[in-house]
Amino acid sequence: MIQYRRPEKNELKDIAKMSAVTFSDYPMFHEIRDEFSDMDSFIDLMSEIQHVFLKAYYKNADFFVGEENEEIKSFAVIIPPHSSKVNIFDYFLSGAFKLLGKTSFRKLLKLLNIVEEGHSPISEIKEHSWILEFLAVDKSCRGQRLGTRMLNDCIIPYIAKQSSSTKPETFVTFTNTEGNQKFYLKNGFTEFDYTQIQRNGKTFGNWSFRMTIDPAQSATH
Repeated sequence: MIQYRRPEKNELKDIAKMSAVTFSDYPMFHEIRDEFSDMDSFIDLMSEIQHVFLKAYYKNADFFVGEENEEIKSFAVIIPPHSSKVNIFDYFLSGAFKLLGKTSFRKLLKLLNIVEEGHSPISEIKEHSWILEFLAVDKSCRGQRLGTRMLNDCIIPYIAKQSSSTKPETFVTFTNTEGNQKFYLKNGFTEFDYTQIQRNGKTFGNWSFRMTIDPAQSATH
């Protein structure tokens, strides 16, 4: 049975490695991946990048892991409304300087710019909104509906319980793959924006989604 909890900070490194493997084929990472002759070296770099990213968010976001038999199978990061925005200084305070020996500052800035461009449509929503920044499942566990279970058994009930009023909460996210686009639509999100991101002669999609969460949903969990 999957149990959900907040991970300790010393677990972020292992979570980052899982994330790097899970998102290794993500279009936004193609430009960096093309610099490596083998996948292992690329995964090592992406693990360090993801570790910095997670540490930067750890203080101001809500982290969850799905655990079974003491093994982490899934994790998610959700950003509450009105939380402080993570910026480039937060990344460097979280260890980004150590990355410069493995990749260029220019490449890191490009990656941050792509992430910012992906966020743009959901950032423009003026409502009281929660952001699903990360949702990942261990690559070896794909097909077990662990992402769906984390959404429905952990994240959505959590947001419903955190509501400070009887008004519905807005929950938003985005993705760059068609497979994830179908996943979010199947799990109750509505697509409200589609744009294309162009980098280094390559083009990939950027889908944005939203969901309305009724605080009353917490009573059913």
